[in-house]
Amino acid sequence: MEPSLMVVNDTASKPGRKRSFRHIVMLMMSIGLGAAGVFYSRHYINDQVAYYKSQLDKTEPMTQVVVPNRAMSRGEVVSTDDLSVRDIPKKYADSNSVMSSNYETAVGQRIDFDIDQGRPLLWAHLEGGLSPTFSGKVPTGLRAMTIRVDEINSISGFLQPRDRIDLLLSYGNGSKQKIFPLIQNLDVIATGVQTLVDKKGFGTKRNFSSITVQVTPEQAKKLTLSQRIGKLTAVLRNPEDESPLSNHPLTVASLLNGLEPQRPSVKKAAVVESPSPEPKKRIEYIIGGVR
Repeated sequence: MEPSLMVVNDTASKPGRKRSFRHIVMLMMSIGLGAAGVFYSRHYINDQVAYYKSQLDKTEPMTQVVVPNRAMSRGEVVSTDDLSVRDIPKKYADSNSVMSSNYETAVGQRIDFDIDQGRPLLWAHLEGGLSPTFSGKVPTGLRAMTIRVDEINSISGFLQPRDRIDLLLSYGNGSKQKIFPLIQNLDVIATGVQTLVDKKGFGTKRNFSSITVQVTPEQAKKLTLSQRIGKLTAVLRNPEDESPLSNHPLTVASLLNGLEPQRPSVKKAAVVESPSPEPKKRIEYIIGGVR
């Protein structure tokens, strides 16, 4: 008996394959359409936001408020690196906000309440507010000391807060007078009663009879004694210059020696000594053993 071959009818499985393939195609199309919808929806929303923002900028008066770059906690000291400027509609700005025009008053103050990043900084967030005490701006470990100056010491009235100076001390009388660097690279924090840089009156001569500098307690002792024994002279320093001055004092003698013209040196003629004459020869006679 010959073996018979079993014939498998494949027609029954074809409809199932077609249905599964159709489902896959529809699923892929759905995913593609969904992704395209999300993309175009986001693009449309961004366009609308940009449009309305541009319209708002055209119609609404804007103002610049100061915001912190990071979250700040109570007790932290505000620095310029912590702050940024943000443009917002003027009608939404708080009347107590720190503005770009007066943010320097906030620098150096301590935070009194925690504040989040990007939130407008208010004067209420600061210990001293808009009118802080002067002592609140002095860093821990340093002191503020006021010294009297005349027109020359005030750099003819052009000295400003936040400038840096060297102080020279001169003392003694007459030919014994000396001058030497006392303290170098001091920060000026006030000229008279002015504690902020006068940007509007830049280049205009101002009158003041005192300056306040930031010193260590040891430097404060030196300044106190120096004002009693001699005269202080302020020398304005470039803010980028860190080079030290020589500590050697300048005396009247060294000053005059440096000013005297040097005379040409005159060579002396060589002196030739004449040879000494030879002693004359004598004849010695000896008679009877006696000279």
